[in-house]
Amino acid sequence: MTSIRDISAATNLSVATISRALRDDPKVSQATREYVLLTAKKMGYAVNPYVGQMMSSLRRGQGSTFRGNMAIVWKNSSPSLRNDARLQQSMSGARARAEELGYLLDEFDISSHKPEKALERIIYNRGIQGIMFYMPAFGGAKVRLRMKLDKFACVSLGWGLWLPHLDSVKADYFQMIRLALHHACHEFKDKIAAIWDMQTDRAAHNAGSASFVIHHPAGPAIASELFFSRHHLTERAFAKAARKHGIRCLLLSSSFDPPGWLSQYVPEKNWLWFCNPGAVPHFGRVDVQNDLVGRWGVDLLAAKIQMSVFGVPSQCRSVLVPPRWVRGS
Repeated sequence: MTSIRDISAATNLSVATISRALRDDPKVSQATREYVLLTAKKMGYAVNPYVGQMMSSLRRGQGSTFRGNMAIVWKNSSPSLRNDARLQQSMSGARARAEELGYLLDEFDISSHKPEKALERIIYNRGIQGIMFYMPAFGGAKVRLRMKLDKFACVSLGWGLWLPHLDSVKADYFQMIRLALHHACHEFKDKIAAIWDMQTDRAAHNAGSASFVIHHPAGPAIASELFFSRHHLTERAFAKAARKHGIRCLLLSSSFDPPGWLSQYVPEKNWLWFCNPGAVPHFGRVDVQNDLVGRWGVDLLAAKIQMSVFGVPSQCRSVLVPPRWVRGS
């Protein structure tokens, strides 16, 4: 969606001038208004009615109580979850997209509000119409909501399960593995193993392991011997598989901290990461695009707010964010 900032960059006019021109402010000349409106039409700009509500509310001194707020509700199931890079990327994407669309975005940890009815009242009294419930696969598998959702547009982010079921936006783990194998096969044939976070995989309905077994060129029987859990990895078991199958390439989960002995069996230049390994030499990486999970979640929620689609849907939809291949160093 085109924003006022995009129109500002295209016309070399200030954001304030663009805003005035779009609302027919008499301080802007007729020629400038026509130029801005024509540019906005060509760029596909659509007016967000909640931006006007927000500005009117702010001028009246009502702060964030306008009826165009959004909220992220998540569950801090472990002390380290808040600092997890994947969660931060998703949250950052959501914040950036909400700002672009003119929404204010509040954040709540559902663990800090007991009973949940209290959180429901807080969200409603702040004028929040849309809620994103974020439960990443690595942060826990299931949370039962005790809130009434009939007053809110609702979307869930990540593979973690919120009950009742909601429309969701999540990373496509199945395509992540398929994409990694596609590129690795050209260089390493069927000599490919994976070290994966099985907790995340279970929460994602075993999408990663299923994709590895289905798409591995050596076939399902051998592929099942080449898919290792990062939590139960031992040098003895890996060395045995490396000798038996001649492993030359490794697909590594983003949360995996490789032990020092691993590079003795497969050199780091042949590793394929599902995160950014920094300056470490590597074959390539699959960008999960966690930021798009947050951005697309805001887009879906904004659409539901503007169409007044509130409460739990009768039929849930899932939007899967596609991965992106990045060649290594």
